Amino acid sequence: MPKGEGWKEFSNWGDEYGDVVYARVLNQDIVILNSYEAAVDLLERRSAIYSSRPRLVLAGDLVGWNLSLGFMPYGNHLKETRKLLHEGMSTKAMEELCPLVEREVLKFVQRLSDTPEEFIQHIRQTAGAIVLKLTYGYEVKDNNDRFVQLADRTMDMFSVVSTPGAFLVDSFPLLNYIPWAPFKSKAKAWSKLLWEFVELPMGFAKQQMWAAHSIYAGGSDTTVSAISSFFAAMIHYPSVQAAAQEEIDRVVGTERLPTYTDRSSLPYIEALYKEVLRWQPIGPLGVPHNLSSKEDDIYRGMHIPKNSTIIANIWRMARDPNTYRDPTAFNPQRFLGSPEKVEKNPEDIVFGFGRRRCPGINVASSSVWLSIALTLATYNITAATGLDNEPRLPNLHYSEGTIRYGLTSFESYGIGR
Repeated sequence: MPKGEGWKEFSNWGDEYGDVVYARVLNQDIVILNSYEAAVDLLERRSAIYSSRPRLVLAGDLVGWNLSLGFMPYGNHLKETRKLLHEGMSTKAMEELCPLVEREVLKFVQRLSDTPEEFIQHIRQTAGAIVLKLTYGYEVKDNNDRFVQLADRTMDMFSVVSTPGAFLVDSFPLLNYIPWAPFKSKAKAWSKLLWEFVELPMGFAKQQMWAAHSIYAGGSDTTVSAISSFFAAMIHYPSVQAAAQEEIDRVVGTERLPTYTDRSSLPYIEALYKEVLRWQPIGPLGVPHNLSSKEDDIYRGMHIPKNSTIIANIWRMARDPNTYRDPTAFNPQRFLGSPEKVEKNPEDIVFGFGRRRCPGINVASSSVWLSIALTLATYNITAATGLDNEPRLPNLHYSEGTIRYGLTSFESYGIGR
């Protein structure tokens, strides 16, 4: 498997070999899907056999992530868990929960004013506060809340252990039976961390605990990644920021702040939100699927062995020049205009496919949208200048792993409106 930013190497493979690429890595069959069309054909239209997860020995068996919704094999337990989540996070349910989200985002705006240099900590605290309140009814403390810190450590660990091919034991499960194997001590420590993450917030029944944990884990990290990308985009594309602020001032006015009920009246803010998701996808390869049928499959005349690991290259799909014009540019206008000119909604890509599509999409969408709208209504996000009076733009280097993080420090950038 490619080292580092594998999604870029997979994209290069797609340019050379086509949008469906097969590779055999050690003893595992892997199929990379580099186009939205192929992902929909297999992961949605054939979801009955492509909705399970590959076995990750270290992440699942040794650490314990196989009990989490994201890694759970397809079956009745998964269906019951997703049903629990849908009941609490439907579009109708979010109408009642939006005031809670708005309250936490307003706190974020205030904290940003007080200590802008702690930018990333404020995002993490806000994301954690929203999800903890929704799932456990827990009120986050103002600073250094232990549950938020626990979520940060746990999700950093998740991003490492869930990367396909990162550990040899995932390809050769028999290594699990070697007592002195070096990965075992890491797995033991990571397992302890995960169980603390699951059990500490509330002593729910087992299924409820893991269902709630799945919202907490997925929702908090999704929001952190997306909002940090938003800040980076506003610094690099000030004309976009100005256009968004003009719409807020014109539609909402300056006597109050935007609320979620304004969402349908702010099309440019909606387009900006979508472009944040597309421009820097949160999970560039998502979580792999597994061909769980008892027989091999055939797609476009290509043979796919049973038990193959299926990787949807979300990063490539979000930057496919056949789908998006000038895909490397940050341009919300691509989602505005007449229906025949509007480009594909990235929510159809970045939140996954088929029966494994993210069940918390409504929570993530409302949290990120409100953070964008309230921040733009309150602040100008600008690059600080150096001794030469030239702007010091942040680099756009992102972390590696299942979940990507970009801008991690705000101490070099000035804000204020």
